[in-house]
Amino acid sequence: MEECSRSENASASQSSELPEVDLSEFAPSDYEEWKKSAVSALKDASFEKSMFTRTYEGITLEPLYTLDHKPAPPAARTMPGAFPAVRGSRASGYAGRPWEIAQDASGKTAEETASILRGELERGATAITFRAEGLVNSAADAKAILSGIDVRKHPFHVSAGACCEPLKFISKAARELGFSASDLSGCIGTDPIGSYLLSGSLPKDFSALADELAEAIKTARAESPELRAVLLKGSVYHDGGANAVQETAYVMANAIELVYALQDRGLDIDDFARAARFEFEMGSNFFMESAKVRAAREVWARIVTEFSGGSPDPESVTASIFGRTSYFTKTYYDPYVNMLRSSTEAFSAVIGGVDGLTVGCFDEAAGESDEFSRRTARNAQIMLQEEFHLTSPIDPAGGSWYVETLTDELAAKIWETIQDVQGRGGMLACAKSGYIQSSVNEVLQERFKRLATRADRAVGTNMYPNLTETRLPGAVSPSFPTAPDGAEITPILPRRWTEQYEELRFTTEKYAERTGDNVKIFLANMGPLAQHKARADFITSFMEVAGFEILTNGGYASTDECADAAAASGADAAVICSTDASYPELVPPLARRIKGKSSMKVCLAGVPAEEHKQSYLDSGVDGFINIRSNCLDVLRGIQKEKGMK
Repeated sequence: MEECSRSENASASQSSELPEVDLSEFAPSDYEEWKKSAVSALKDASFEKSMFTRTYEGITLEPLYTLDHKPAPPAARTMPGAFPAVRGSRASGYAGRPWEIAQDASGKTAEETASILRGELERGATAITFRAEGLVNSAADAKAILSGIDVRKHPFHVSAGACCEPLKFISKAARELGFSASDLSGCIGTDPIGSYLLSGSLPKDFSALADELAEAIKTARAESPELRAVLLKGSVYHDGGANAVQETAYVMANAIELVYALQDRGLDIDDFARAARFEFEMGSNFFMESAKVRAAREVWARIVTEFSGGSPDPESVTASIFGRTSYFTKTYYDPYVNMLRSSTEAFSAVIGGVDGLTVGCFDEAAGESDEFSRRTARNAQIMLQEEFHLTSPIDPAGGSWYVETLTDELAAKIWETIQDVQGRGGMLACAKSGYIQSSVNEVLQERFKRLATRADRAVGTNMYPNLTETRLPGAVSPSFPTAPDGAEITPILPRRWTEQYEELRFTTEKYAERTGDNVKIFLANMGPLAQHKARADFITSFMEVAGFEILTNGGYASTDECADAAAASGADAAVICSTDASYPELVPPLARRIKGKSSMKVCLAGVPAEEHKQSYLDSGVDGFINIRSNCLDVLRGIQKEKGMK
């Protein structure tokens, strides 16, 4: 009876009408009114400097986007699935057809790859995914990988490198395993220009590779109409440090170069469009990466329209786009944080509307991944589909004036960059001249600089390091790539944004293992806890980035007491921590006493007042450590003085 009563009450509650809400007391406001309030809240801080953010793409992010402030771009007024496909390649989104779960199963051998691949497909992956270059050198290799796998149930997402041989070997192996050529679907794709930039050389002349590609496209069209033969990968540029505009523009310029080459061999834009797939890496700037996928579809639709003379084939304008979580953003230290990075990167790819996705293993920067690593990567995608229900909303970013505006601005900059490449003779000419490589390197160096000064933060690496962590089983030293021998051009080497900090900390660890010693930093904390804590915490975090040992204390009441403790500690350096108000009185005598009792380096935490700076230096202070400091340079300097190499 009680249950029935509750049910009846619930039904009555649901059937009753909600009372009207009077919102008249909330007067509508516009951008200018909001800006006045923001300026008032900022007090003396600059509105422009505080509220606007300049990105690596050269785009300035504004604090607020509204329909009145930023009118919707034309593409935003279209429906999902409609030209130019900004809002997704299908009107129904992922409903009834989720994105492909394409987990990389590449192993050291064909047999190892086969074992990993079967495990991935049995546990939730939906696409046959591995890197064929260097792995599939014969039909026997391909047969070993595909044995026991039904290629009719799983499309391919295979990178073939510069040549088309892997496509031929896989097709032959499939026939030997009892399948027909028409059973093959997905993509077994080559990327000769991307391979050229990645390795610095090609196995054959580009003209010969273009000949092979033309034949592969014709054969696939006749025998395997659902199989694509071109896979243009943004990872070549992204992992080199490129921004979102460069990655997308260079991939599209690569496509244009191939279209021209294939036109000379009897193929047209429609032949290429139906044979091509694009793969972009998803970085850590969530909305930028989602907008990048949307902008890429718009730019590709425009390219196809230009080649077709204004009357594009509806199938050709819709780009096949896969995503992969970024290798560039993954860290060697505190690697479990990489799970969080990959999750948000995967999320941004789905919001952008990718057709398939690869989530990299959290420990890919530290060595070989095991089943646990692969499981967590795979399950991240399965959870996005099954538990978070991201297959339900269609273009969830649609109508966000921020994302729509960002998409439009990205598309414009991508098109401008493509035109720049074309004006310099095209993608191949720009690769040979080094223009692409130098452009990517400029952004890479800017990223390194901002990370060095901690303007950009990598949790667990240049901020909040975890010194209690142990290296993952089987972890090797952090990787620092070098150019291969015999390169014809300067390659774009795969980098990681935290590699310089990783080298720094690894140097400390190897020195400690070899000598049993480490850099010791004495915190010269003056006064009670409230007086020195903030700066002591800052210096501790700053120094622990390199794995240095921090000698802390509860604070000293006198400079003599502090200097005695510093000298007795045997530290390599002392950092004075207190308040700006107390510094003029205590820094000169404390620095002199520490210098008089030891040979250690003495630094001051904070930005010194200009009128006192020289007196601090004259008293023996060797340097100042604050939020403006180049953390990487400071820590390298301390290592050098210690004799660490």
